[in-house]
Amino acid sequence: MKRLISLSLCLMIAAVSFAHDFQVKNADGKTIYYNITSSSDLTVAVTYRGTSIGQYSNYYIGDVAIPESVSSGGKTYSVTSIGSYAFSGCRSLTSVTIPNSVTSIGDKAFSGCSGLTSITIPNSVTTIGNYAFYNCSGLTSITIPNSVTSIGNSAFEGCSGLTSITIPNSVTNIGSSAFSGCSGLTSITIPNGVTSIGSYAFYGCSGLTSITIPNSVTNIGERAFYGCSGLKSITIPNSVTTIGDYAFYGCSGLKSITIPNSVTNIGERAFYGCSGLKSITIPNSVTNIGSSAFSGCSGLKKVIVPDIAAWCNISFDNYAANPLYYANHIYSDENTEITDLVIPNSVTTIGWSAFYGCSGLTSIEIPNSVTNIGGSAFEDCSGLISVTIPNSVTSIGDSAFSGCSGLTSVTIPNSVTTIDYGAFYNCSSLTSITIPNSVTTIGDYAFYGCSGLTSITIPNSVTAIGNNAFYECTGLTSVTIPNSVTSIGSYAFEGCSGLKSVTIGNSVTSIGDCAFCDCSGLTSVTIGNSVTAIGNNAFEGCSGLTSVTIPNSVTTIGGWAFRYCSGLKSVTIGNSVTNIDEDAFYDCTGLTEIVSLASIPPVCNAGVFENVDKSLCTLKIPKGSKDAYSQADQWKDFVDNIEEVDVTGIEAVTAEGVSNADITDIYDLNGLRRDALQPGVNIVKMSDGTKRKVIKR
Repeated sequence: MKRLISLSLCLMIAAVSFAHDFQVKNADGKTIYYNITSSSDLTVAVTYRGTSIGQYSNYYIGDVAIPESVSSGGKTYSVTSIGSYAFSGCRSLTSVTIPNSVTSIGDKAFSGCSGLTSITIPNSVTTIGNYAFYNCSGLTSITIPNSVTSIGNSAFEGCSGLTSITIPNSVTNIGSSAFSGCSGLTSITIPNGVTSIGSYAFYGCSGLTSITIPNSVTNIGERAFYGCSGLKSITIPNSVTTIGDYAFYGCSGLKSITIPNSVTNIGERAFYGCSGLKSITIPNSVTNIGSSAFSGCSGLKKVIVPDIAAWCNISFDNYAANPLYYANHIYSDENTEITDLVIPNSVTTIGWSAFYGCSGLTSIEIPNSVTNIGGSAFEDCSGLISVTIPNSVTSIGDSAFSGCSGLTSVTIPNSVTTIDYGAFYNCSSLTSITIPNSVTTIGDYAFYGCSGLTSITIPNSVTAIGNNAFYECTGLTSVTIPNSVTSIGSYAFEGCSGLKSVTIGNSVTSIGDCAFCDCSGLTSVTIGNSVTAIGNNAFEGCSGLTSVTIPNSVTTIGGWAFRYCSGLKSVTIGNSVTNIDEDAFYDCTGLTEIVSLASIPPVCNAGVFENVDKSLCTLKIPKGSKDAYSQADQWKDFVDNIEEVDVTGIEAVTAEGVSNADITDIYDLNGLRRDALQPGVNIVKMSDGTKRKVIKR
């Protein structure tokens, strides 16, 4: 029984035991709680009341004076530190006096003491811990003594009432978020001993108007001055090598900044949203500018670049990393704008996005040392009128001259093999361009929207024309696609409304989807004998087209291929076509003659001849195939106007025995319509309805 009572008593004692080792009441009646930190050295730390943090609230209230020493159990202890969480959450605490015996202030020591208005830190303190004064919103000023070498992470974060602070020369490190959210802080001097300004150090200090960074600092951390909207000027010393990500994000009051020659890297979104920034100097030391570094710098008017060669080598993570995208004007010094750009002979590569958006440029001189013009290098240089590309250049990158709406002519040298994606996209004033025999590929969107282009010669070296390559080149009137080309990409000539005639070479095997969509001025097209497939919508909306011959090499006609070709009167479908996809000739309301050379009717998907007047349109088919066509889906709709034709029995005559005036149509032996008699055998339709073989010697 005695053992049970003893055990119960022990449990009760354990339940009410405290984290502090002892407590002492001061002469003013205030009780302070202590933990013994060294029994041998007889040192203690001020701590919180209870068994856990937050068990008691407001256990320290009003003015608290911490003594240099305290006695307990017949021993006298020196008070050397303020422990972690010691005063945490004591919102009724108004002031604290710290004795000279204290050397450190622990983590979160005064965290959340919103009623604290003043505190004196003695010269004995060397370290201020993480979150030491976190959210002490009532604190208006604080002096950090010369003895302090380190200010911990978030040490003064959220001290919104703090208006000024003096950081002594002894401090070498300002921790992450040290003064984050100190919105009342108007100025601060960072001493010469500091080597690094931590991430978020002054985040959200919206009242800060100026700051001086000493020569000792080498790194400005991520988001160090994020949201310091009141900051008007800042001097970055020559010692700084890196400006961190988001470092000056949202500093909308900043008007100008000079980046020193020591800086090699400007971080991602470093000056994002600095809408008040009017000019910036980028030194030759900078090699990389992070993604969207200058995004939202809507007030930027001037980028000063002392060294063009160095500028050409900068790596921009995206277009918004380049300040020229917003400023549009490049200067060699404060007063001299560069309009006629001369690239130095030392440059071998003009980097990606180097002069993006530089609308103030009117001419560019590229030296023979340059071998590569990077993607978007001169994109949206709308004031650019002329450019000479030297023979040394082998590659013109994606969108290199995209949006250069003032560019009237350009000569591409023989050294170039590929015109990349969007290289001359929307160069609307471009009237002529010479593509050399060295070029093998015209990339996607290469000349998209070049509405001023009236003619273009595609050399025999080209094997592929990319998607949208000449999309909406409305000024183009004719184009010849050479025999070297094997594929025409989707939408390649869509919307070329001025195009009147197209000759497709004999090597082309496929015509891409919508390749000649809405070429409303197109009156004739010659499709080469190697084409096996006509893509979906290939000639949709070509309302000026009157006749078309699909050669015997074609096996498939894509859906909507000739939809809305309202001017189409006759069409000849080669004998190899086995499938015609849906709506291929939908709304071809002018059709009066269809010639299908296949003995077996091609399979028609839904609506192939929808809205074609079958009572007025004659279907001509090979002799002996009428029964098959009369029973085949959709072909049978022409049953009252089906005419069998025996092409094998056509009379053969020489060209000399035929009057051109009597010829209405000319075909070669593959069924391909021709504009004139060709050397060799021709099949002609005469004005009296007869057909003849005509031999031209």
